[in-house]
Amino acid sequence: MQSALKLARRPAAALSRRGVRNAGSLTMDVHPSGVALIKIDCPNAKQNTMSKELLEEFEEITSRIEKDAAVKAVVLMSSKPGSFVAGADIKQIAALGDAPPEVLAEASGMGQAALDKLESMQKSKPWVAAIDGPALGGGLEIALACSHRVATSSPKTILGLPEVMLGLLPGAGGTQRLPRLVGAQTAIQMMLTGQQVKPDKAKKMGLVDAVVDPNALERSAIATALDAASGKTKPRQRKLGWMDWFLEKTPPGRKLLFDQATKAMLKQTKGNYPAPPAILECAKAGLEAGHTAGSTVERQLFGKLAATSESAALRGIFFGATAAKKNPFGKPDKKVETIGVLGAGLMGAGIAEVSIGKNLRVLMKDKDQAGLSRGEDMILKSLGAKLKKKRLTTYTHDAQASRLVGLTDASPAWKKHFAGADMVIEAVFEEMSVKHKVVREMEAIVGPHCIIASNTSTLPIGEIASVAQRPENIVGMHYFSPVPKMPLLEVITHDKTAPAVAAAAVEVGIQQGKTVIAVKDVPGFYVNRCLGPFLTEAMALTQQGADPLAINSALLDFGMPVGGVTLCDEVGIDVSRHVVNNLIGDQAKGYLGVRMEGADLRMLDRFVEEGLLGRKAGRGFFDYSDPKAKKKPINKDALAILKEFRDPAKDASQLSKEQLVERMMMRFIVEALYCLQDGVIRNARDGDVAAVMGIGFPPFRGGPFMYIDKLGADHVVSRLKALEAEHGAQYAPPEILLKHAKDGTPFISSAPEPEA
Repeated sequence: MQSALKLARRPAAALSRRGVRNAGSLTMDVHPSGVALIKIDCPNAKQNTMSKELLEEFEEITSRIEKDAAVKAVVLMSSKPGSFVAGADIKQIAALGDAPPEVLAEASGMGQAALDKLESMQKSKPWVAAIDGPALGGGLEIALACSHRVATSSPKTILGLPEVMLGLLPGAGGTQRLPRLVGAQTAIQMMLTGQQVKPDKAKKMGLVDAVVDPNALERSAIATALDAASGKTKPRQRKLGWMDWFLEKTPPGRKLLFDQATKAMLKQTKGNYPAPPAILECAKAGLEAGHTAGSTVERQLFGKLAATSESAALRGIFFGATAAKKNPFGKPDKKVETIGVLGAGLMGAGIAEVSIGKNLRVLMKDKDQAGLSRGEDMILKSLGAKLKKKRLTTYTHDAQASRLVGLTDASPAWKKHFAGADMVIEAVFEEMSVKHKVVREMEAIVGPHCIIASNTSTLPIGEIASVAQRPENIVGMHYFSPVPKMPLLEVITHDKTAPAVAAAAVEVGIQQGKTVIAVKDVPGFYVNRCLGPFLTEAMALTQQGADPLAINSALLDFGMPVGGVTLCDEVGIDVSRHVVNNLIGDQAKGYLGVRMEGADLRMLDRFVEEGLLGRKAGRGFFDYSDPKAKKKPINKDALAILKEFRDPAKDASQLSKEQLVERMMMRFIVEALYCLQDGVIRNARDGDVAAVMGIGFPPFRGGPFMYIDKLGADHVVSRLKALEAEHGAQYAPPEILLKHAKDGTPFISSAPEPEA
């Protein structure tokens, strides 16, 4: 390939201004003092990534520097403001498709070779990584191969090896160099969790040598390089305490370290993710047999992991979430700067919190001071916790708090405040008459440009907008609870929603840090529409004699975050009833019709009548009266209701875990397929991302559509027909699935977003 490398001798003042480049990613200027300043700038990309092309350029540039007697030391930094190297180019791995592990391992081997060569130069010509912005994955691996690392204090600067989140491991020497630099315990924790650390913490753990102001980065890095070249500054040598010595340098200590790490890892992953044990194996090989042996294991296991369905699934979610950052409605006409939030409850306060954290001014209004104070306290408590954990500085804490304006019905100027809002998001009671009252009241107060968004979880947006004078300004924004933690946002447009309004709603969601999925206005939208049949089948199984604990256990083993019955308790049985009841109705009118059959849902009414509302009430299907009990016992009152609704015609008491999982998950999958078939979601990728982020569909399975791809559409059709014959039409395979099975085509939601 044609390299961008050009050597030039330039005065110090020109170093940051007069780079020489062509089509490649690297430029180099050589200071008269002997410091070579290399800058990374991957063309046509917002972020630098470690690609095959970049590694080839590194090979060339290290060879040139090695032979150039005028170069005494090197500073490596990025030309992109606030971006060092964000990681490896995952699209290049995905592009290899179904290549065998040996071929996939070559990608790791190439990175290892380039960085081994770079590291070998450190004694004669030290390198300083000058880090501003993300140094993640391959980016941190590049920095680890340098003798010194200087990072900026910018909020954008983070360091970590998050490959495990993609079902991979650090494949360019990261599993070998990180333990040597920061210690095995710290490194293992970082690699197994994908933890990303801020500069101050990185310095404390020895990951970087200095933290400087962004404006001083280049100057500080050059000074460090000169000191390193003269021998004044030595590469960091970690001092081993007796415990570190025991855990890393002795066979009994290493056994203890990796036994404990394996035990904790399996408790967390339940053996569903192959990457964490592979990471441990790489780190162990390096500690026991050295860098070369550890690198061999790292290279081989990288290839094996890249070929797994789990990694393909996790990469599919990554590509889907990345694609969701692009606004499907285009750029909004007007930027939203001030948001009014109606309701200071859990949802309203959560929406306010994620908004003030992203430079949006928020007017949060509740009917009285008591309600407002509860919401404000929730927000301030959360901000205080972030400050204590140093996730916020005092300045950013105070700045965020100052963007929140609390108002009540009694506030004399609340209408004047709301008159200046660009968007109002209502988070009031889920009753259509209440929503209509809000729309009428707000339209009389806000300006004609103001968007009115509903946070309803099930009510049709078109019906909410039916009383509006400006229906084109009405849109749905369905957040998931708890809002600060749940990453998904469904944006729902009705027939009259203006494209600019939809664009603004998506843009606000993206600004809030949400993964935004555009959804059609149908009962339940997407996630709750799929959740309804899933919950219905949980009820059906309990009514047919299946043990609620067995149902939970089966779903947990499958990879769901909570069991199917516990989910009812966690959501709230009254809320679960509301979700399923809003989906029951004529299929021709957008409801689910026969797809909500299979259980006597009046059972949920009985739970509500008896006050068995789930965890929030201390009683639901399970008994939560003992907060210390890890396993919650089945509630005796719930057992009595289950007995009352027992279906004598069917017996599910002896079903295996696999059978329990199949019955529940196939109900979810059928509805996801109908949502794709009926245009409720735009594509399979959106459906996978929303299922994983909205309800906790196991990420390593990739979502309902990638799960179908793995099983095979023809196999899923076969199983659905068998279930339909035994249990009813709720399992009938949709036409879109039959077509995929006939054509032999997958849904391919794991493919990266095509380049525009």
